Amino acid sequence: MEDNKIITVMMENLEYGGATTHLKTLIKNKAFSNAKFILVTNKTNKAIDKSFKINNKKIEIFFYNSLNVLSPNTKLSKLIILFLKPFLFLISIFQMYNILKKLEFNILLANCGGYGDFRSEMASLIANKLLKKRKSFLLIHHCYNRPLFWNFMISKINHLIANCVDGIIFVSNATKLTIKKNTTLLDNNVNNIVIHNGVEIKKFSKKLIPKLLTHPKKIKIGMLSRIEEYKGQMDLVEGFNRLPKKLKDKCKVFLVGNGKKRDIIVLKKKIQEYKLPGKIKIVNYLNEDSYKIINNFDLLFSLTRDFEAFGYSIAEALFVKTPVICTNVGGIKEFVNKKNAIILPPNNIYLIKRSLIDFLTKKKLFNNKQKNGYKLIKDKFNSDIMSKKFIEYFSHA
Repeated sequence: MEDNKIITVMMENLEYGGATTHLKTLIKNKAFSNAKFILVTNKTNKAIDKSFKINNKKIEIFFYNSLNVLSPNTKLSKLIILFLKPFLFLISIFQMYNILKKLEFNILLANCGGYGDFRSEMASLIANKLLKKRKSFLLIHHCYNRPLFWNFMISKINHLIANCVDGIIFVSNATKLTIKKNTTLLDNNVNNIVIHNGVEIKKFSKKLIPKLLTHPKKIKIGMLSRIEEYKGQMDLVEGFNRLPKKLKDKCKVFLVGNGKKRDIIVLKKKIQEYKLPGKIKIVNYLNEDSYKIINNFDLLFSLTRDFEAFGYSIAEALFVKTPVICTNVGGIKEFVNKKNAIILPPNNIYLIKRSLIDFLTKKKLFNNKQKNGYKLIKDKFNSDIMSKKFIEYFSHA
């Protein structure tokens, strides 16, 4: 990429997740070594702070007060916000216009974690079109999020967005399918492409993380994900609880990730009910390289119940040769198969239990899966391939 390329990334987000991992991986890649990045994000984005750095390269960051991620506390205030959403979105277009007008850049990348409702990424695309200066691209990670209200207006905005962008990028075919099925965004054959997420191929230090320590002979089972009902932590607790006592005694389960207070309380109550506090530990967000976290586990679970756009933690586990048991949802099946992991239907407690028993009693059966998984990620789902496809698409769209 030419030295003078400046890419502004517009990202509205609340918690650390796949969209942030993807952004870091993209910026770190050598293909973008000569490009400058500007990040525009909401002040309530817990995944980004003022000290946000990648490869010791400080990214220029502009924080704004988002009108599209307000969190009212009462039912009345929620109804008021719901009624005002289109008006707040209109104001956010002018807000984005004033921010983007002050910035010098060549490309706008609207990095959208979950497309569907009124979002500032959408507002930025409209604002950039009004400025008539730069190319703009929409990157969609997750499935379509159906708004509770204002469906008709959202469909009209989708038509407008399609005329504002030079291209749309999806991280999986599954994500593209949900957008195609549920929105009008692709109705007019807008330029689009699927670029699968890529894992950074790198050396990493294998170190023990204090919060993940247990008896050396214990088998460490982990989940690395936000704690939410649909992410399936409860399913792992239920499946683990059904194991014979002698197998449970061999294990320690770590549930790593932040979550909403009510979801964590419900999860803790269930662990207490099953008398498993000594065997299952909830660990908050760890400020560690995800490779190191996953490498601390002997087995990684990903038990999302409905949709996973790609599944970065699964791909990283395959790369570090940590065995994987996951559910067959969304984009996961685009790189995970029976040759490299154990794949289960979602929300099936019995099969979670059975797969755990198989792992604990026939661990050698996973050896080939680990080798196959590592090779697949290294050869086909690495960040070099992903980044080169982004640059090519930016250049030719």
